[in-house]
Amino acid sequence: MEVRVWGQSANKKFKFLSLNAKYLPGALSVYRKSFFVNENISKVTGIAKSDKASRQMECLFEIVAQNGVSVVAVEEDTDKVVGAALNRIQVITPDRPDAISVIALFWSKQYTVSFRLLMEEKVDIFKHYGITTIMDHMFLATHPEYYQQGIGSGLVAATVDIARALNRGEDVAVPISDETYPWKNKTPPKVQAVIGLFTSPISQKIPRSLGWEEVFIAKHDQLFYEGKSYGSRLDANNQTTVYMAIRTKN
Repeated sequence: MEVRVWGQSANKKFKFLSLNAKYLPGALSVYRKSFFVNENISKVTGIAKSDKASRQMECLFEIVAQNGVSVVAVEEDTDKVVGAALNRIQVITPDRPDAISVIALFWSKQYTVSFRLLMEEKVDIFKHYGITTIMDHMFLATHPEYYQQGIGSGLVAATVDIARALNRGEDVAVPISDETYPWKNKTPPKVQAVIGLFTSPISQKIPRSLGWEEVFIAKHDQLFYEGKSYGSRLDANNQTTVYMAIRTKN
């Protein structure tokens, strides 16, 4: 399947395209070098210091990627993956009215995912918007050597573009593997909104600039891991996580 390009950085050095099997190893490398080390909740839970935790998170990333709606930033000159946004569609169905995914249940005691579940318990986004289908923008990362070049913003914008294409009924999902692709022989759901947790002031600027709504703000001094607050483990400039969302139709 041809990989769709969703945009290009302002400096024309990077393109944003749907994640496929070719670029998955490069995307995982970015998460190892950036997300595990620099993302705030990863810092709190010490993922980079634990081989077991790192392996478990990589396994989760691969599972999320199988959904076919993730994005990578690729350097034009080298074809190197320099950023990634891992996304997953969630749907409310009559037999699963709470829309908690198998992934979430399996990983509910694991590291950053328990934090995600805690945040999502604060607000029922399905009731908030009166919808049944969302795209969860789960994990965003930029390679440390490529910071401050608009890569994160381009990845988030491309994520919303994919969600809006799906809402229009376009089959833009890209299988990583035919065996594990959830939309094989059927059309992907029409996504009605995109949600995301943004854990640092830098990442929070991105959705604000793109018109996302602030749904809930969590203070890190009110969240705890192994007896210590998140806030006490992070510097003074990183004291909130913002749960944000945007509809695919205005």
